[in-house]
Amino acid sequence: MKEGALTREQVRDLIAVQVQALQTAPDPDKALSALAKPCLARLDATVPPLVAPTLKQCAAILGLAYSEVHAREGMSTSAQDLKTLESVLSSREREAIIAAGGSGDDADRTLAEAREAMAAEAGDGKGGVDKYDIARCYEFARPQEKSHY
Repeated sequence: MKEGALTREQVRDLIAVQVQALQTAPDPDKALSALAKPCLARLDATVPPLVAPTLKQCAAILGLAYSEVHAREGMSTSAQDLKTLESVLSSREREAIIAAGGSGDDADRTLAEAREAMAAEAGDGKGGVDKYDIARCYEFARPQEKSHY
């Protein structure tokens, strides 16, 4: 508004014209994607994309989340859900380590190291856990095909 010396109403009208143009474009999704592309490039340069966590990092992240929620709410439904997810991910990481020739002790050590590293990262003031793509953790925790019947 300041740069263009425009009133709030004038800015609103300009936005409405742009929205109308997008809505009436032959392919609105394509038009929006083309419009967003330079903005997304600038956003990625300013705010780095989320980091894809590993299975053991996901187990550690959800373990930290469980600890926080449990400390705040006790064994609430949310805390129980987080503990279940953390247990599933830890179990899958343990199975993967053993399948690759490691021992149960190796698996326990690997998971403990991941928890310690994630706890340190959570308090480092450099984005901590928020820099990870947590949605990937939920994908890791999805039931395996035909494994629950």
